Amino acid sequence: MDMTLLGDMAMLCADRKTMDLCANALAQRKLPYRVRKKSGEYRPGADPIQVMTMKVSKGLEFPFVALPGVGGMPADVQDKKEAARVFYVAATRATHSLVIGAASNERLSQEL
Repeated sequence: MDMTLLGDMAMLCADRKTMDLCANALAQRKLPYRVRKKSGEYRPGADPIQVMTMKVSKGLEFPFVALPGVGGMPADVQDKKEAARVFYVAATRATHSLVIGAASNERLSQEL
């Protein structure tokens, strides 16, 4: 697969636990990725798959975005309105394709 295409992909995770799970899954499949933990570290077209939290993605755009594990949002301690706002920010980062990963028995997946 062309590295430029991989650089067009981002996995935007609700929390760091999900971010670590995604990074581990990409590593097991020997796919190049970069965990981005804060703003100011993105080089469009030069980087492999970007893995970051939804909040860190604010202000960025990617042709292909995956939102893994959103069905569990909001976490029990998280405000539902804030979770919806963060989800909206993440979903609108995609300029071409958006994939939302959620199990059918999770709260948000039933509402989606």
